[in-house]
Amino acid sequence: MARGAWLALVLAGACTAGCKKATAPPAKTWYDAAPLALSLRADDRATAASAAGVKSLNDLPLYDLEIELADDLARAEVKETLFFTNSLGKRLDELVLRVYANAVGEAPPVKLVNGACSDGPSCSVSAASPSVIVVKLLTPLAEGERVKVALTLTAELKVIEPGRTSMLAQGLESLDRLKSGKSAGDYGLLARGDEIASLASFYAVLGRHRDGKWDKPEASQLGDLGADGLSHVRATLTAPADAKVAAAGIVDKSELLPAGDAGARRQTRIVAALVRDFALLVSARFESATRRVGEVEVRSHYVARDEESGKRVLDAAASSLATYEKLFGRYPYVDLDVVEAPLVGGAGGVEFSGLVTVASMLYRPAFSDGPFGMIAGLLGGGTSGAMKDMTDSMLEFVTAHEVAHQWWPGLVGSDSREHPFQDESLAQWSAVLYAKERYGPERAKQEADRQVLANYHTMRLLGGDDGAVDRPVSSFAGELAYAGLVYGKGPFFYREVAKAVGDDAFFTALRAYVTQHRFKQAPARGLVDELSKGDHGAKVRELSKRWLDEAHGDEDLGKPDMRALLASFLGEEAAKQMGPQAEVAMKLLLKLLGPGSGKVDAGDLLKDLLAPPGP
Repeated sequence: MARGAWLALVLAGACTAGCKKATAPPAKTWYDAAPLALSLRADDRATAASAAGVKSLNDLPLYDLEIELADDLARAEVKETLFFTNSLGKRLDELVLRVYANAVGEAPPVKLVNGACSDGPSCSVSAASPSVIVVKLLTPLAEGERVKVALTLTAELKVIEPGRTSMLAQGLESLDRLKSGKSAGDYGLLARGDEIASLASFYAVLGRHRDGKWDKPEASQLGDLGADGLSHVRATLTAPADAKVAAAGIVDKSELLPAGDAGARRQTRIVAALVRDFALLVSARFESATRRVGEVEVRSHYVARDEESGKRVLDAAASSLATYEKLFGRYPYVDLDVVEAPLVGGAGGVEFSGLVTVASMLYRPAFSDGPFGMIAGLLGGGTSGAMKDMTDSMLEFVTAHEVAHQWWPGLVGSDSREHPFQDESLAQWSAVLYAKERYGPERAKQEADRQVLANYHTMRLLGGDDGAVDRPVSSFAGELAYAGLVYGKGPFFYREVAKAVGDDAFFTALRAYVTQHRFKQAPARGLVDELSKGDHGAKVRELSKRWLDEAHGDEDLGKPDMRALLASFLGEEAAKQMGPQAEVAMKLLLKLLGPGSGKVDAGDLLKDLLAPPGP
């Protein structure tokens, strides 16, 4: 899950010879990027500006955030200053900022209090809609000129009720959404639950700029909402004294403030350079485990009761990071934080630059007792071990998937709204590659079947149609189609290309793609272009058309089968042990969720229950 696109870097060199560039006036109050760049590894600090397509790192946007978080974690006040240099190749009479936490749900949690400009033209600042802030510049800003925009925002952290982050609760919510056809939209990114506060999508960021225009609100809430453009972040968080903070970037300073009327408070300063998004999580209950992968410190943050899973997440994160560096190229930051978070809406994890979150439900699935244990007993019993294996592998796969997002779209930018397959399908297949590197081809096939292919087969069993993988988020009929095609079908395109060109050529092209578009925005078919070089070009183009543009899923991936789907999750032996009743249960579930499910009555369900399972 990831961001959107401010195309400053792509368009920075777009001026023709007749386009006059203004020289940025000296500004005593402009920021210095050097201290921010300490979040980058040494090799990337030396080449970051040229890689990002700017003369100086000081030309990238900086979001300077002062965040005051209430003791009860219920609200925050944010004083934000945006440092903006016009690199869009045209004069600008306005900037459009987006508050993505307000783009979902009915009660916008973030409110604009006031805004003003300095170090450049004067401006008026207004909220055109809950998620859109328009900065009208009284004098147009020429290319190369600068402006600072100061905003004051308030944010309410939504409450995630106790119990809602369990596997059972999220499973039931997902089933309800599939039946209704609605998308989740809100994943709990700006929320508090399980004594963890999550602050993501809470401040105003530059919106996408396409074809000379600023994008306004999205037509769909499916997928990832956010901005994909590169920026720096400098954040100062004042929070309860016992707060432990996990954040994108590095902690530059942390100190206790003198106790006031409200009691002791802790102030933490964070710096993050060349990021596509920024988030931080706060909890007095966080514990941490760390491991080094070469020059990179990997940290896992989790609440105490989830220590066992937290350490397994650390192992998966560190191992997948090492695998991806070997296969794709160098990770750019000095650290990587993996954080337990009270995610909802069916999200298993969410990625940010240098930080990923993994849903609490995966840390403690508890399939061996409660309702799931009872169901397992009714369906034959003896399956708790298989269920634990399934949920353990799910936790590891989700972690590996989110770590893969550090490359796609973290390092190699892409447009998550127009071409969501570009990062999501590739992150899915990257996790399969991790399983193959670590455990071998048999385990990789098992993970591909139950973590990837199952999405496509579930979609088809529930009546969803096959179709094109590469298309805008807004063109998908709903969450079922989006998951089935982008997460379930699209990843296998890379399997087929690797077969056609061979592993050596495949990974050579993948590394070249990363090198060419490092800290840039890649074209939607940029990897296809790279893979098409050489003798296999025609075959790669043919495969990309078949897998990304056309509908051959049943032919290429096999027709969906309930027995095979069950076996992909639990394994052949466990599926046999559960007996034919398991297929009946799945049949009922599919009927409840499928087309016309609102007309199903008790008599129909009883008839299905008594009917023998299919062959």
